[in-house]
Amino acid sequence: MTAGTIFAGTRTPLRSWFAAVWYVVNQKQGGSALGLQRVLGLGSYRTAWTWPHRLRRAMVRPGRELLDGAVEVDETLVGGVKPGRRGRGSEGKALVVIAVERREGGPGRVDATDPERDRREQPRRPLRGGLGR
Repeated sequence: MTAGTIFAGTRTPLRSWFAAVWYVVNQKQGGSALGLQRVLGLGSYRTAWTWPHRLRRAMVRPGRELLDGAVEVDETLVGGVKPGRRGRGSEGKALVVIAVERREGGPGRVDATDPERDRREQPRRPLRGGLGR
């Protein structure tokens, strides 16, 4: 029943997995591993960290199409307020690039990427996924 799914090889009851799915999709920011550990009473943080990653990987549609039409692209630094240098080059912050399709009646599909990670993986490609492929 679970072969070929993200639940394959797990010894955890499916009821716990479904509770984790509910938790992750109902959190505004996707839910944290620590929050998942608390809510489900998981004994290990490693398990609580792995589950949302497996769930998020399963939610990505393989072979997804590129964003098309008018696309707005912006960037931001993520990492909270920290003393020291501000903006690009600041310590402990990650650059994130976000692209949104412009559609009638509101925004369309959204894609986000970490350009630093993408440069390490494929130095000649500035962006990945729907942004650069």
